Amino acid sequence: MSRTARDARRSALAQNFIVDERALRTLLDAVPLDAARDVVVDLGAGRGAVTAQLAPRAARVLAVERDPAWAHELRTRAAREWRNVEVVEGDARAVAFPSAPFKVVANLPFNAGTGLVRRLLADGHGLAGAAVVLQLEAARRLAGGGRFGATWAPWFELAVGARIPARAFRPVPRVDAAVLTVRARQPALLSPAAFAAHAQLVDKVFAASGQTVAARLQRAVGRRRAARMLDAAALEPRATLGDVAPEVWARLTRVA
Repeated sequence: MSRTARDARRSALAQNFIVDERALRTLLDAVPLDAARDVVVDLGAGRGAVTAQLAPRAARVLAVERDPAWAHELRTRAAREWRNVEVVEGDARAVAFPSAPFKVVANLPFNAGTGLVRRLLADGHGLAGAAVVLQLEAARRLAGGGRFGATWAPWFELAVGARIPARAFRPVPRVDAAVLTVRARQPALLSPAAFAAHAQLVDKVFAASGQTVAARLQRAVGRRRAARMLDAAALEPRATLGDVAPEVWARLTRVA
């Protein structure tokens, strides 16, 4: 069977659309929405499967779509069916986020998912929460006890939700997906102004060698300084990277 122009666009833009109703419900149920107040952004809206579910659940929906053909179809449907939906034709990697508090519910393009999550956390200053679909391993990597999660731990809680099988998408991808949830901490454990210092500390600790955080910290900042930091942060000497709670990362940054 020959490929159509739409097939080519799907491949180029990594468009794997959710076609399973159970998978859609799983995504929508992963973050609480208030139909009277919430502004929700659907990044990579495609043909509108997620947008259609968001319209009755939110006060306002921004459907962001890069593909001009899909954006046109979304506008047509919005004019006919979704009075509270605004369609933004543009690249999710560059489009401006709302300045007021907002949430994100989206089936992210598989080839850009990690970068989009990183941009949301860095540039989405009003981000209150999110539920996004990523490749399963990508979701696990971001929410696990690795560098990414530690970097953002003082400001956001990341968790892997339900698994979504590959058969729930069209075209069918090679791997399963999962819902990654993001919750903004209220209050945050550190101020935004501390981000650069915190990220630098996390990078040094993860780049250093050693079985324990104590050993890594000694190599990263020196034995004397590390001893002072570990004592002030009340970190168990045998703790490994996966044992460090967000509160401890924040304390380490404060006393660094």
